[in-house]
Amino acid sequence: MDEKTPLISLQHMDLYYETKRGLFKPPLRVGAALDINLDIRKGEVLAIVGESGCGKTTLGNVIIGMLKPTSGKLLYNGQDVYGMGRAAFREYRSSVQLVQQDSYAALNPVKTLRHSLCGPVLHKKLAKNGAEALEQVYEALDMVGINHEELDKYPHELSGGQRQRILMARAILMRPKLIVADEPVSMIDVSLRISILNLMSKLNKTLGIAFVYITHDFGTARYIAREGSIAIMYLGKMVEYGNVREVLEHPAHPYLQALLTAVPVPDPFIAKRKRELPLKSIDMPSVAAPPTGCRFHPRCPYAEERCSREEPELLPCDNGACACHLTSRLPQWSLRKDKLGR
Repeated sequence: MDEKTPLISLQHMDLYYETKRGLFKPPLRVGAALDINLDIRKGEVLAIVGESGCGKTTLGNVIIGMLKPTSGKLLYNGQDVYGMGRAAFREYRSSVQLVQQDSYAALNPVKTLRHSLCGPVLHKKLAKNGAEALEQVYEALDMVGINHEELDKYPHELSGGQRQRILMARAILMRPKLIVADEPVSMIDVSLRISILNLMSKLNKTLGIAFVYITHDFGTARYIAREGSIAIMYLGKMVEYGNVREVLEHPAHPYLQALLTAVPVPDPFIAKRKRELPLKSIDMPSVAAPPTGCRFHPRCPYAEERCSREEPELLPCDNGACACHLTSRLPQWSLRKDKLGR
């Protein structure tokens, strides 16, 4: 594979769900992820951030092959995933793994961890026999910081943080090139979140595993993807993309500015001077009936008449890419109201 070829590439990818509306009505098509263009390179960390219902989990499920796009392409190492042969598709499915949000639901409650970890290794024929599979499991447990004695326990006997580490161990046993982590720390204690994030960073650096980190939390997104990229989603569309530091320090889209304004600041000096960016409405429109034009215009404090008519494209800007008609005309952003900016 050419080093310049992305590990995963989404090209004009759309995914629609169909919901029934009654016996004599045609099904309603709901655009969960629309016109997504995204490249994920080997060893990269990408954070996908947005409110609930924005399509970030749907996008993650498309990347791992759990959902097939309605239109557009999903490429793995430059090959169309849904045009691959059976062997190549199996290799892709093993190389792209998912770590779910609910660690308890992701593990079989009536099977021990030994069965949950050794089983996939033997099924994928990554080990010749049970003893070799167990050795690989021990290595994975050492890497994620779990004692070997825990193998004979059931999922309910472990803490949430331990179960999350078990999911990470199960993922790396498949020798993946990419792990999609969907809200992996949202259901565990705050005191344990940093250990899971540090584990992901360790796996990224030592094994070269790329990560797609899906979250609504800017703090954890900034931490895990501090040297990577960030994509901001709203109602099924990507509205901003770029280097995580540049995007969060100099947000171009009003939606991201509003989100950052709402994040608590630990510095009392800045907190007292923090600028507010009031939205026209606190209610997010339904993804089943999105607004015309820019999807954010009913809530945007800067919206103009053009915004309600024309849908903006995701185009290059100073810090990456942004989908807003007004990007070039809005004054420089500042979080503090005592600074020049909006």
